[in-house]
This record gives sequence, C-alpha cells and structure tokens, in this order.
Amino acid sequence: MKYILLLGLFLLQFTGYSQSLDQKSSSNKDNDKLLLTIFLKHDQSMNLNEIEKIRTDQGFYENLPPEGVSVVNWFVVMGLGQVVVLELPASKLSAVNLAIERTAWKAFTTEIYPTYNLYPIIENKLKNKSKVTLNSKPIFEKEKDDKLLLTVFLKHDQSMNLNEIEKIRTNQRFYENLPPEGVSVVNWFVVMGLGQVVVLELPASKLSAVNLAIERTAWKAFTTDIYPTYNLYPIIENKLKNKSKVEY
Repeated sequence: MKYILLLGLFLLQFTGYSQSLDQKSSSNKDNDKLLLTIFLKHDQSMNLNEIEKIRTDQGFYENLPPEGVSVVNWFVVMGLGQVVVLELPASKLSAVNLAIERTAWKAFTTEIYPTYNLYPIIENKLKNKSKVTLNSKPIFEKEKDDKLLLTVFLKHDQSMNLNEIEKIRTNQRFYENLPPEGVSVVNWFVVMGLGQVVVLELPASKLSAVNLAIERTAWKAFTTDIYPTYNLYPIIENKLKNKSKVEY
C-alpha cells in the first residue's frame, strides 16, 4: 500500500511538471514574434499628391499593417522615404508581403529586412544609456521642442568578421562616445543584410557632437549614412484600420 501511494505521488508530480513544461512551451510559441524593417522608397517621378492617390485607391492604409501585426516605428527618413518597423508572428509573414505587393507597389519601391533589437544586448556597454519613447503628438503640435531625430545607418564592412569589427569599436571607444551626452537612443536595431540602424533624439545643438562621435569612433568599423527623420505615425494613425502599436 505504501509503495502504491508513493507511486501515485510520483505520477502526480511528473504530470504537473510535464504540464508546466507544456505551458511554458506554449507561452514561448505565443511570444514568438519577429521584427521586419520595410523601406518604402519614394518614386520622385511622381509628386506626393499623386503617390497619396495611388495609396488611397489601392487600400494601403486599410491593409498595412494586417490584423495581428503591430507597428513599432513608422518614420519618414528624409532623402530615402518611409521606414516602417513591424512586429509580427511568423505566421503573418505572407500577409505582410501580400499587403505590400497589393497596396504599396506602384506608390513605392520596397525593400524588406528581418530585424532584431540590439539595444538590450549592448546597453551595458554604453556610457550614455539614455533611451526615450517618442511623443505621440504630431510634430506640428509640439510646443517649444527643438528635438530632432536622426537615423544613422552603420553598414558592416564584410571584408572583416564581427570579432575584428568589435575590436575596432572597442579600441576607438565607440560605446563610450555614441550616443554623446544630451542625446538619447530611440531604437538600436540590427537590420540583417544591411547593418545596424540607430535612431537618435537630440537637440539641434548636439548635431555636431553626434557627427564627431560617428567620425571618430564608428568610421573604420562601419560605413555610415545619416538622415534627418521625423515620426510619421501620429500623422497617419487615424488613416490606419489596424492601429496596433508596440514600443521597444
């Protein structure tokens, strides 16, 4: 009888452990989200009104992002076009692709890159850990706010491996100098196949400090492009059928 009771207790514990593993596995699957960075590049053979008409006629705002997909960022990167970062489960990848092909093509040329959030990985290396969430008000409604956004592309030099690039960054004190004091990170992503994409918020008076930090500590490890940027999401939010938005 004693052994039967012990066996019963063991089976009960094992079943509970197995269920907890199943629940954990299920939870992991539920959180199995990926990021996509989408470049919507303007066709300058058309003006903005013509592009907007095509988007409206094709149902762009009703279909992007699809249901079950959330916006992380939606920026205008001046001189390049719109840059949209979406969070989605892997099962929604085809829905995003179809929405772009059906409603964004003709208005834009597009590029799509898998992406991940680098900031939590490098945060402890940064001297200046200032990070901000953007104000939801459209830029023209802000009062006495002279902050601007910069998108910095840090493009990998594939003639070096990652360890060699990291050694250069460390020797040049990259992490101690970018971002400079008084400048905050909005996002710091790896855009796979392209490099790192960093969005910074800064007062206009810090523009030269950012430029010098990049020239002194990022060059040689990366080639760089820098674009003035503004947050488009508050301007177009009311047009979107799916207004789901998440912060990183």
